Amino acid sequence: MASAELEDEAPSRMSRAVLIALVACAAVSTDLYLSGIPQLAADLAVGPAEAQLTLSVFMAAFAVGQLVFGPLSDHFGRKPVAAIGLTLYSFGALACMLAPGIGLLLLARMVQGFAASAGPVIARAIVRDRFQGAEAARFMSQLAAAMAVVPLLAPVIGSWLLYWFDWRAQFGMLLLFGLLTLAGLRSLRETCPSIGVAPLGFSPILRQFGICLSQRRFVGFVLCGGAAFAAAFTWISSASWIVIDLLGVPATHFGYTFMLVVTGYMGGSFASARIVPRIGVQRTLRLGVTAALAGALLLLVQGVWLEPSLGGVLLGVFCSFLGGGLCLPNSQMGAISEFPMSAGGASAVYGFVQTAMASGFGWLVGQSYDGTLLPTAAIMAFGALCSLTGYLLLREQQGSARHA
Repeated sequence: MASAELEDEAPSRMSRAVLIALVACAAVSTDLYLSGIPQLAADLAVGPAEAQLTLSVFMAAFAVGQLVFGPLSDHFGRKPVAAIGLTLYSFGALACMLAPGIGLLLLARMVQGFAASAGPVIARAIVRDRFQGAEAARFMSQLAAAMAVVPLLAPVIGSWLLYWFDWRAQFGMLLLFGLLTLAGLRSLRETCPSIGVAPLGFSPILRQFGICLSQRRFVGFVLCGGAAFAAAFTWISSASWIVIDLLGVPATHFGYTFMLVVTGYMGGSFASARIVPRIGVQRTLRLGVTAALAGALLLLVQGVWLEPSLGGVLLGVFCSFLGGGLCLPNSQMGAISEFPMSAGGASAVYGFVQTAMASGFGWLVGQSYDGTLLPTAAIMAFGALCSLTGYLLLREQQGSARHA
């Protein structure tokens, strides 16, 4: 597609804002209430592991939901399926706000996570419908950089709400987010090329899994980006306990510490959008993996040998998030671009694996948290090594293609 044509097809500001909100569904749904998790645990009389489950069950349901909403959007179109997801998401947020106990709260978070998955899986498919190759990666990087503003502000807003109200008001804000995004859907135009043609049913989903995961480049992209995301989610899952309990930061100031590390993701995404047209996806991923490994090493050194300091911990996490900003959008678009006629299905498979990894990492850090930095640092380091493995697989495939 010619660059002039791409420019003509550039989404309007409103539709771009809606795409950003769709991509940000998971981030805002986790980051906004992080500061309230210790208060939530005290209010509902549960421990850190049970409170952390509100994150893990959300991500587990989010992973499964992508397998449903991706293929549905290939068959029925992007907009109507996104509308169904956002409606269900809003009901889930309302149920979280009113939940009287941890059992109902976990159930409501599961509903909310399942519904939230419609956002990013459909947004990625829309980008793939309209753009190709490096241009798709560039536009996704722009969306990711702009989307990073949402989780940048969400923890701060959550902390403000905690100052004036309590943790339930944070879920009220998520309800408002869902309703506003739903209202904005009318600004999007339908882009799906396979309405009424793409197959429905569970067997096509399983087939899509087999097709995608048998393709080594797809697996490399999933490992590289998915593990970077899982490492970041490891921090998200334990940040409130480490920052508030271990490092002694007041809960009302937690959002500012989270804002600092999210600027790493924002910086990586902005840098990716600028450099990927010049140096290509592969070399951009190499920079991202290097940054993630450096951050994980810094955290491990503090977790094993040194007394953790607020500045040192935030610097390590910043580097990890910087690597994620470089890896995630390029891995997502690289993987989905391997399957242009089933972008929704490929996006669903990618999203499922990525989110399942994140959910597993989050559950593990919740179960192993012992009041120190070490479990979080070790799991984030493992994620960085998995991301490196995915990059090496991609490099091997590129080398094989050159010599074929």
